[in-house]
Amino acid sequence: DYILRDELDLDLVSIGNGHQLEPLAAEKLTEMVNDAKKDGVNINVTSSYRTYAKQVDLFKNKIARLEGSGYSHEKAVKEAGTVVAVPGTSEHQLGLAVDIVDLDHQLLDESQEQTAVQQWLMTNSWRYGFILRYPTAKTETTGIIYEPWHYRYVGQEAAAEIYQQGVCLEEYIAAKYGA
Repeated sequence: DYILRDELDLDLVSIGNGHQLEPLAAEKLTEMVNDAKKDGVNINVTSSYRTYAKQVDLFKNKIARLEGSGYSHEKAVKEAGTVVAVPGTSEHQLGLAVDIVDLDHQLLDESQEQTAVQQWLMTNSWRYGFILRYPTAKTETTGIIYEPWHYRYVGQEAAAEIYQQGVCLEEYIAAKYGA
């Protein structure tokens, strides 16, 4: 609903391997990674902050792949928007989102939820202020497919409430702020 039309001027910090996040999100992610490691779980961040320009490239590439498989341009654009965030709507552009996969299972599909990494994250990420952003059975509300690898930093209080209520971010905001 809220589209950014250009790059944001963000204060980002490195979280390693070429990835960056907003400072508080980076601090909490580092804490989460370290605690997971103590439990024998190795968190692998595959995506973090992304520029508007990068999101444009990802979106155009998805459209081209869909058109290459027989979709009309109109249908490819619509379908691409359910799988790849429309440029200006990606949470990655805010420096608050990470994609996390299991090192031994790096597919970005629903099978990711069965990995030890995702099982640990689904149980514990809220303790660090992160939520599973696009949960199962919430596509109608979020407009995005189920993504068991995509986590968003919302702060520890909000994450705890979202986790305890079993809602997605849109439902939480609507209930809490009447939006």
